[in-house]
Amino acid sequence: MTDEKKTTNLEDTVEQAERLEAEALAEEDAGIYTHILTTPLTYEGITYKKLTFNWDSLSGRDSVAIERDLLRRGITTVMAEFTPEYLTAMAARACTYRSEEDFRTVKAETLYALPMRDFRQICGAARRFLMRSESKPETEADGSGNNA
Repeated sequence: MTDEKKTTNLEDTVEQAERLEAEALAEEDAGIYTHILTTPLTYEGITYKKLTFNWDSLSGRDSVAIERDLLRRGITTVMAEFTPEYLTAMAARACTYRSEEDFRTVKAETLYALPMRDFRQICGAARRFLMRSESKPETEADGSGNNA
C-alpha cells in the first residue's frame, strides 16, 4: 500500500471552481432554500426540524458586515463563495426561523452544531446562490447598464 498524497494545484482548483459555477448556473435560481434536517437539532433549548433561508433578503450591508466581522476575528475572505465562515454567517443572517418574540435564533454557532451533512448542504446552497448572482449575464434590462 502506498501513502501517496494527491496535491492540489492551481489548475485543479480552477477546474473545480469552474465546474461548481457551471452546476450553479444550471440550477433554477432559488432565492429561498428550505433544508429538512436529517435528524432534529436541539440547540440552546430550541429544536429545529427544518430551516428556511431567504437569500434574497440579504443586502450589500449584510455582505460587508459579514466580511468586517470575519476580519475582526482574523479571517480573510478572498472569495466569499469558498470561505466556509462567510457562507455560515450568510446562512445565519438569511435564516427565517424566529422566536415567538420575533428574534433571530439561528446563529453561526447553531449551524456549526449541525451534523456535517446538513451543514455542508446548507453551505452548498449559499455557495450556489452567490455563484449564480455573480455570474448573471450583464444586460441593461438587468440594471447593469451605465448609469452615468
